[in-house]
Amino acid sequence: MKIGILGAGMIGGTVGRLWAQAGHDVTFGVRHPARLASLIAGLGGKATAASALEAVHGADAVLAAIPFRAWPDIAGEIGGELGDKVLLDATVPDPPRDGAFGDAALARPDGVAFAVAPLLPRAKLVRAFSTVMWTTLGSEAHRAGDRIGIPLAGDDAEALALAERLVTDAGFDPVVVGPLSEAKRFDPGTKVFDSNMSGREVAAPLGLG
Repeated sequence: MKIGILGAGMIGGTVGRLWAQAGHDVTFGVRHPARLASLIAGLGGKATAASALEAVHGADAVLAAIPFRAWPDIAGEIGGELGDKVLLDATVPDPPRDGAFGDAALARPDGVAFAVAPLLPRAKLVRAFSTVMWTTLGSEAHRAGDRIGIPLAGDDAEALALAERLVTDAGFDPVVVGPLSEAKRFDPGTKVFDSNMSGREVAAPLGLG
């Protein structure tokens, strides 16, 4: 599968590496592609670096792992190219880093997802990889026994199925919570956020077990 990744920082770089190791073709969309030479070199030809627009072009799915405050600008840059593709959104507001846009998202009664969804109304948005620290993603992928749980929420059944596959390929246990309106159940401040729970442990407090 061809996957575009917006950002190559802690989450994007870690998940992108895991997908490349699983055999997917990964393109990191960044402002300075040349700076990723060492990361790219270590992935055996399964990864490239390009602009954000180039990463989205031709991708079967896109993972957003950018600072939350960057969403309005990035959405304007890639929206036309993204169209109705699957967009896995791993972004989380981090006050005070993300300013008024991040604060407003955290204050929404319908959840963080609905600060992003209106910016890219055609995209098949799935909240994914938004609850686990990058260090855990890097150290616990493909672990023996119960794997780390990654909750997912989205309104498109095919997009959710694709997200489940990609979470599994990265070495984790996908936990489908429901439509996008249910993503608030694993937003910052909830029991399962930043918990490092297994899939079964994530499912239990969400009433999915």
